[in-house]
Amino acid sequence: MKNIIISDITLREAEQENAAKLSFKEKVEISKLLEKLQVDIIETGYVGTLPADSVFVKMLASTLEYSTLCVPVTLSKELIDEAWAALSKAKKPRLNLIVPTSTVGMEYIYQMKAEKMLPLAEELTAHAVSLCNDVEFTAEDAVRSEPQFLAAVLKAAVRAGAKTITLCDSVGEILPDELTAFVSSIKKSVPELSDVTLSFQFKDAIGLASASALCAIQNGVGQLKVSSGTGSDTLSLKELLTVLTTRSEALGISTGINTTSLQRTCAGLAALTGSVEGGRKTVSDKKISVSSAPVLPDDADIDKLSSYISSIGYDISDDDTERIFAQYIDIARSKRVVADDIEALIAETAGQAPPTYHLKNYVINSGSAIAATAYVEFVKDGKVSVALSAGDGPIDAAFKAAEQIFGTKYELEDFQIHAVTGGREATGDAIVKLRHDGKLYSGRGVSADIVGAGIRAYLSAVNKIVYEA
Repeated sequence: MKNIIISDITLREAEQENAAKLSFKEKVEISKLLEKLQVDIIETGYVGTLPADSVFVKMLASTLEYSTLCVPVTLSKELIDEAWAALSKAKKPRLNLIVPTSTVGMEYIYQMKAEKMLPLAEELTAHAVSLCNDVEFTAEDAVRSEPQFLAAVLKAAVRAGAKTITLCDSVGEILPDELTAFVSSIKKSVPELSDVTLSFQFKDAIGLASASALCAIQNGVGQLKVSSGTGSDTLSLKELLTVLTTRSEALGISTGINTTSLQRTCAGLAALTGSVEGGRKTVSDKKISVSSAPVLPDDADIDKLSSYISSIGYDISDDDTERIFAQYIDIARSKRVVADDIEALIAETAGQAPPTYHLKNYVINSGSAIAATAYVEFVKDGKVSVALSAGDGPIDAAFKAAEQIFGTKYELEDFQIHAVTGGREATGDAIVKLRHDGKLYSGRGVSADIVGAGIRAYLSAVNKIVYEA
C-alpha cells in the first residue's frame, strides 16, 4: 500500500480569507481537531503580520505531537528568520517557501521577471534549508507557468535542498487527463523530482479536484494539500478521504488519517470556521430549519408557487402542484408559510408512488465508547432483505445499511429533522432529499424517534426513484 501524505492548509486559508473572523482560541481549537484527526501536516498562516502570529506558532510548536507543524514563508530572508524563530522548538518543524512561477504571478505580486526570480528562489530555498531540515517549495500557479521556467526553478529548489515540491492548480480548472499529461511532462523535464516528495494543491472550481487528485496519486504524487475549513475552494479533506477510503484497496493507497472520527471532526471544523461546508452534503449536514422567513407573499397564486418549487430544484407534475397549492392555501389561513412548510408539502404530496420497499425492523447501537451501527430489515415483494453497517452516528449508519440493500448509493442533497411535539417523548418528523440522474426526490418520515423518522424518509424518497425507473 502506498501511503499518501495529507497536508492541511485550513489555518493558512483562514488567515488569508477570514482573518477577522477567527480568534486565537478558535485557531487553537482547529489545530487540536486536526491533530486528533492525525493529519500528517498542519500548515499555519504567515508569521510576521501580527505579534499574535508568532505566539500562536510557538504555542503549537510546544503542543503538537503527531502532526508536522508547517509555516509558510515568502521571498524575504527576514520573514523566513522570523518564521523559524517561532517554529524552531516544534517536534516536527517544516518551512514552506511559496513562490509564484507564472508570468502574471511574478509580475503582479513581486514586479519581477523570470531571470531575477530564478536565482532569488534558489538562494532563499538554501537559506530556509540552512535553518530547517524539512523545507517544502511551492510553485504557485504552476499549471499556467512557462514550462521551461517551471522546470528550471524546480531543479533549483531541489538543488538547494527542498525535500518536498508542491505544484499548484491555482485556478482550479485542470481536467484529470490534463493533470496526467502535466505531471508526466514535469517529471520528464525534471528527473530530480524522483529524489523528493512530489505534492499537489488543487482548487475545485469545476468540481473535479478529487478526480484529479486520484490521477495525481496514480502518476507518482505522494502528498496532497487539502482544506478542512468551510467555504474553501481548495480540495476538501473530507471529500478526498471519502474517496480514498472507499477505493483504498483497489487503488493500493492509504493515509494515516483517523477516519473513524472524520465526520464528527469535520463538523467541528465547520462550526469553527463558520460557513456552509464545501463539497457534497452528507448526513452530518443536518438543518433544524431551512428558513424561518416567509418564502411567498400572502397573495401568492399557483404560478408563483410553481416558480418557487422550481427554484429550489424540484420538477413536479401539474397535478402535484395543484395538490400542494391547495394545502398551501389551507396553511396560509392560519400562519405565515415558510420554506420548511413547502419542503414538507413536496415530500408528503409530490410523486407519491406505490412503495417498492417497506421497513420491517431496525436496531441501532450507539454510544460515546462504541462506533454507531445499524441493522435494518426491508421487505420487497414479500422477501426480507437485511443489512448491517457502521457509520459516523446512528443516522449515517442506518443510511449506509439501506444502501447495501438497494445496491446503489444515492446522492444525499439534504437531511432535516424536526420535533413535531414537545417534551422528552417528542415525535420526530424527517425530510430527506436525494438526487438521482439530475432530478431531486424528497421523502418524509414520522416516528417516535429521529432514527426511525430518518429511515422512513429515506425509504420514501428511494421508493419514488425506484417507481420512476
